[in-house]
Amino acid sequence: MSTRAIYSFLGFPEAPVRHLTLQHDGFPTGAAWRFAVAARSATDPSGFLASFVRSQPAAEPLACPDHGGDAEYRYHVQLRGRRSRHLLVQCWRRYPEGMGWQRRCGPMRLECFLRRFLPGS
Repeated sequence: MSTRAIYSFLGFPEAPVRHLTLQHDGFPTGAAWRFAVAARSATDPSGFLASFVRSQPAAEPLACPDHGGDAEYRYHVQLRGRRSRHLLVQCWRRYPEGMGWQRRCGPMRLECFLRRFLPGS
């Protein structure tokens, strides 16, 4: 299914702000699957962005999230904490009625997002 999504990553050591777009499976269960794959190969939360990029070779960079004009979903993944690092995820959906971006969920820890949207995790 061609549900496009924008993924914005904030606060990571190698790129304080990075935006990517993927052209399919952008609904929350698809994003949860992508996040789970990246989380499995990341050694710690700081390495999540690099792991996501490695596991998603079809991801295309965006200079600005506004450049992903036809996306239906948008995700923010933010690295938080100084001593105890963790990831927070937020999700928005753009409905066809022209209401702009509407919050779907979050902010919530990555583990909670995966439990909510990835059955059996």
